[in-house]
Amino acid sequence: MSDPVPLATGRAFFFYTGHQDDESLWAGQVIAHHALVGREVHIVLGSDGSTSAIRHALNGTEPNGWWGGYHYPQREGIAAPLDYKAFAEARDRELLRAAAQLGVPAGRVHLRVPERSSTITVAEAERLILQYEAQYPGAGHYTTHWTDPDPTHAALGQALRNLVVAGTITDGRWVVRRSQIGKVPGAVEYAVPSTYAAQARHMARSACRAYGAWAPPESYAIGRHSVPAELDWAESGAANVIVKNP
Repeated sequence: MSDPVPLATGRAFFFYTGHQDDESLWAGQVIAHHALVGREVHIVLGSDGSTSAIRHALNGTEPNGWWGGYHYPQREGIAAPLDYKAFAEARDRELLRAAAQLGVPAGRVHLRVPERSSTITVAEAERLILQYEAQYPGAGHYTTHWTDPDPTHAALGQALRNLVVAGTITDGRWVVRRSQIGKVPGAVEYAVPSTYAAQARHMARSACRAYGAWAPPESYAIGRHSVPAELDWAESGAANVIVKNP
């Protein structure tokens, strides 16, 4: 069977994800839809995701609710103790596998090594977005909402909002996390046309499953350890929710 994702020939589309999993949690169908219609989709990582508490769980020093207790690294084949760098690299591998399911090849997943850090400021996020806008003038830019409770998500959202309000970016949108649906003014469901809807949902579900792959030392199901309820929601096929205007 031929791949439903065509060769990318359309206008560039960027999704700025705060951490390795946000793109699948709240924007999987958005990204898949743009890939299915032939746009040149890119995913840009805002932070390295290294400070997640799941690192301690994998190192066997804290229990994890989804796992149902403690890990025993030596017996389970975990390359512990995982330091911040090794943990971030493991998260990168999950992102790359998820992106492939969304129709985004590894060459268009921008991990930003070595300039990234564990956080990103609004000013840094503005420079990041402008960097890609300069390379791809008139591209579409999506990220998390500026009122998101996570500081990295909010910084990306505020940066894009600033640039849209200033007129520097002409096509900016924001995705809304599940817990904020119904609370963010102007938020609407992202409508995937019927021609692509079933395939986009399938691709979004498959991306979520990449975050549940348990195959140490290559894959540690970090997403599943961290946000199992969010992944369940995204896998359910629930519509993504976006804000179109700042």
